[in-house]
Amino acid sequence: MAKVVYEKKRGAGGVPAPELLRLAAEALLGLDEEVAAKSPLASEEELLAAALEEAAQRLEPEAGLNGAELLRRLREAGWLQEPGRGGFAAAPELLRALELRALKRLLLPPPARAAGPWPQPGRRGPHEPHGAAVPWRWGEPLRLDAAATLQAALPRPPAELHPADLRVREGEGGRRLAVALLLDCSHSMVLYGADRFGPAKRTALALAHWVRAGGGENQAFCIHDEAEEIAAARLPFVRVQPSHTNTAAGLARAREWLRRRSAAERVAVLITDGRPTAVTADDGRIYKNAWGDDPLIREKTLAAAVRLRKTGVHLQLYLLGGEAQARAFSAELVRRAHGVMVETDPERLGWRVLLDLQRLN
Repeated sequence: MAKVVYEKKRGAGGVPAPELLRLAAEALLGLDEEVAAKSPLASEEELLAAALEEAAQRLEPEAGLNGAELLRRLREAGWLQEPGRGGFAAAPELLRALELRALKRLLLPPPARAAGPWPQPGRRGPHEPHGAAVPWRWGEPLRLDAAATLQAALPRPPAELHPADLRVREGEGGRRLAVALLLDCSHSMVLYGADRFGPAKRTALALAHWVRAGGGENQAFCIHDEAEEIAAARLPFVRVQPSHTNTAAGLARAREWLRRRSAAERVAVLITDGRPTAVTADDGRIYKNAWGDDPLIREKTLAAAVRLRKTGVHLQLYLLGGEAQARAFSAELVRRAHGVMVETDPERLGWRVLLDLQRLN
């Protein structure tokens, strides 16, 4: 039998790699978004260094580890990447560690997979390979192409197989669940002495792993004055913005993304703490009004919910605020979309979201 040689990444500067990865994951998951929002001029580097030092003091109080030094070591190890002006990005190893830790905190059973033999009459299989063999990337499902993998290892002495030799084939079909997660990134998510954005972001990380492990796909979107797609590597570093909430733009982005998915269940999950306060006008400008129940914002947002329903997308809205006006608008929104509204405590948010999705899946 061939011997597989695993190349274990070492931590930089004398800190063992598992310990360095654990500190980084704890720091990012434990980041207090309310504190971060009170320092709008602080850079990602300063916030992360402070969070790393706090995590090190909590987990290794006698080690005397410095936050700036830990940050430098993470960069040297290749677990933090800086893609230009976009800020930090998590390498696949760090991102998977974050997702798994966030999911384990929820104490939920693993996602259900499709039952029965494959292929099934009238259904595509869980993975239909197509195209050329490509190198396997860390964290991806290992759908191994044995012939291409052995061919990549042939130039070296026999009986040695390295991770860089692994080849997989991309495929399609069999996805049971597609989830568009809409995160309210407006400033109200950290106001009034409560951090609602931290639990929402941890939910997004847990959801990413949970959906992918079940054979589905997901995409997170940040809702502020507009709505933007969040790259998976950037999700741990997303912060609230001094902005309004353009829910209609978020529903439109979710609809466009889900419309192109072939999953049996397509779901838009909206996590917010209140009613919308912005909308994109017909001329493309952003119209804002944080006071009262604005007719323009109301009608355009409700119309976006109706379009979502007509696309065949199921809407699940999780309300983290207790304002009566927000509750009334959210109830009307899910009524138009034929969806579901759930009022929940931020600390129970992730558990509730994944439990509801498990029932759909």
